[in-house]
Amino acid sequence: MDNKLPLISVILPVYNVEKVLRRSVDSVLAQTYGNIEVILVDDGSPDRCPKICDEYAQKDARVRVIHQKNAGLSCARNRGIDAASGEYIAFVDSDDYVAADYLFFMYNLMSEHNADIVSCGAVDVYPSGKTAFHGGDSRVHIMDSREALERMCYNDSFFVTAWDKLYRKSLFDSVRFPAGKLFEDTGTTYKLVDRAERIVACCEVKYYYVISSDSSSITTSGFNMSKLDYVEMADEMADFIIEKYPDLKPAAERKQLHACLSTLTQLVNSNTRNRQVEDRLLKKINLLKKGAMKNPRTPGRDKAALAALGFGFGFFALMWRAYLKIKKG
Repeated sequence: MDNKLPLISVILPVYNVEKVLRRSVDSVLAQTYGNIEVILVDDGSPDRCPKICDEYAQKDARVRVIHQKNAGLSCARNRGIDAASGEYIAFVDSDDYVAADYLFFMYNLMSEHNADIVSCGAVDVYPSGKTAFHGGDSRVHIMDSREALERMCYNDSFFVTAWDKLYRKSLFDSVRFPAGKLFEDTGTTYKLVDRAERIVACCEVKYYYVISSDSSSITTSGFNMSKLDYVEMADEMADFIIEKYPDLKPAAERKQLHACLSTLTQLVNSNTRNRQVEDRLLKKINLLKKGAMKNPRTPGRDKAALAALGFGFGFFALMWRAYLKIKKG
């Protein structure tokens, strides 16, 4: 352990991932950054994860384990934040893994630019072995909170995801993840960005986001009513941005549109149609459509989705399934 470096607390919420947990924890313990604590929050996992967590704590003094009744990802992360001793915090999902210099890469940028938040690049890893880059470029972007919020809305080299970032712990003094909600990153990251004076993004790949073969990811699995949390979180984020930065209204509305279109794809993934939710989403999409089509920064995929919807939900569903098949390889 290099005590000359500030302590970084790496928080891993753990639930029902016994087959891949060791890969995730091992990648964190293999970090070239020399002063870390690894907080494993066992969220009432019903498999062997609690035992595996305890085994790591017994053999590596850097590992701390918290066992709690199942309360969801947000509560597990919040519990880790409360227990963290580090000057900085990072999150790793326990079915993902990171490059050996994941922390050192971000800490160097943090130190060099006196930043409050730093983000790195990530790729999706599919069961077939195919990978898909999240987007962005490898240039170093130095931003204030306004620019970072705008980039988040457009997924432009800076994203709402919690796990591709290093944060000053002090940002969490009055911010926590929303308990009981899906898409909790969308409901939280913008608040942290607003508290930050300087944010740095560099999309050099250091994080590997694993798409599980059982399609359990909230963004790839079928539909249930809690998927509407994304629309709720995006609306709250958009309202906040528009109130503080009225000129960013087109960007904020793009985030709302993305939430609606993404949730609509969950209906496509589902085996049954939900006409009530479908109509609710389509009504909102139609309100946002005109501004989105006129906005030169609206991504082409969004505009293509809007065009497909012009031919009806059935055509949109057909196009989405074809796109997903190509993407998964």
